[in-house]
Amino acid sequence: MDGRRPCHELPQLDAHVVQFLFGQEIIVVNAGAGGYREFHNVCTRRGSRIRKQDGKSPLLVCPYHAWSLRLTGELHSVKDLPNGTDAADLALRPVTCHEVEGLIFYRVNPDVLPDLAPLGEALRPAMRHQDFARNNVAVQRKYPTRANLNLVLENFFECHHCRPAQPAYFRMNGPVAISEIPDSAAADSWQDFVAQWRSGLSGSPYYGSACGQGGTEAVHISLYHQPIGLDRKTASRGGDAIAALMGEFDQYDCDETAFHFDQLCFASSYNDHIVLFQFMPHGPEDTDVALTWLVDEQAELASIHMDDLTFMWNVTMRQDRTIGEQNAAGVASPAYWPEPYTALEARMSAFVCDYVATMESLLSQHEISGIDRIYIKKVQFDDVHIPLHPLLRCRSGSRTVGL
Repeated sequence: MDGRRPCHELPQLDAHVVQFLFGQEIIVVNAGAGGYREFHNVCTRRGSRIRKQDGKSPLLVCPYHAWSLRLTGELHSVKDLPNGTDAADLALRPVTCHEVEGLIFYRVNPDVLPDLAPLGEALRPAMRHQDFARNNVAVQRKYPTRANLNLVLENFFECHHCRPAQPAYFRMNGPVAISEIPDSAAADSWQDFVAQWRSGLSGSPYYGSACGQGGTEAVHISLYHQPIGLDRKTASRGGDAIAALMGEFDQYDCDETAFHFDQLCFASSYNDHIVLFQFMPHGPEDTDVALTWLVDEQAELASIHMDDLTFMWNVTMRQDRTIGEQNAAGVASPAYWPEPYTALEARMSAFVCDYVATMESLLSQHEISGIDRIYIKKVQFDDVHIPLHPLLRCRSGSRTVGL
């Protein structure tokens, strides 16, 4: 799967960060002229962890025998290297990475996952307009959730639950307040508002869109714009300006731009800040959701009211955690059986279809012990097939487990 680290976390030469992702520890380093590099955090000879935490050092030193390695992965100095041993064989094992406008994307297993280069080609113009590459980390927060990755993502992709379960998010977002209730008159009025809003935008390439289906052969990407609405300039608590305008913006256009960097990394960008989302599974029933709030590099952090900056998404993610954990407990009950998605859950339905297609492709490429097949039940809804939850059927019996 893919990971993501902002370059802003590695502003200095020789800085490194350690991240746990999909059962593996990764070291991400700023190697200067060598660029940003990623390696498995493992001594290839003895298996010792190279670094236990983030830090800054011109060399990476294995604590087991004090062998040192350059930030480009090669051995620098060793003790008692046996004669005839090729030092190149003992270099750190690299992780495939790709830097796009200040974000570092990497793949733990490049053999079964798509090339990341098309992601940059499609999204770079919009990211450059927002100036992803030059900004400051204002706040970082993590929301550990006792729930399966699939349940956490399903909840993130649909907002049919927002009105009853997340009143602040519902109240602060015009598109959500309109699109997640079956009110045709309100929907028509909103579409008129959106059309008027779009007519006032510039002809910048920033306001284009992009979409890529994804899967095992191509990375999933999307880019779309929508007005925040409700007379709000940005996503701050009160909707007022919260920080300096970013990138090429010279005035507020009340825009929210959504970036999908494959299925586990997303960004919601506003005129004066960006919120990055990363979903990191740590096991079948544990998922971390990490959020990073970015502001312009010239913004004075001391002058920003951080509670106002983070309010909407902080409250929403805490509520999402509660919802996800409650759903996880319910799914484990023998009384649970998936019901059909409604038309208001179309985004979640699309995600599940992509998820199942990817799993089926991976299962066809690699034999996975204990898994017989993936099946998906469908119902007819307004001439569109709406799938139920994807399920794995185990060979050992009739027990069904959610993905």
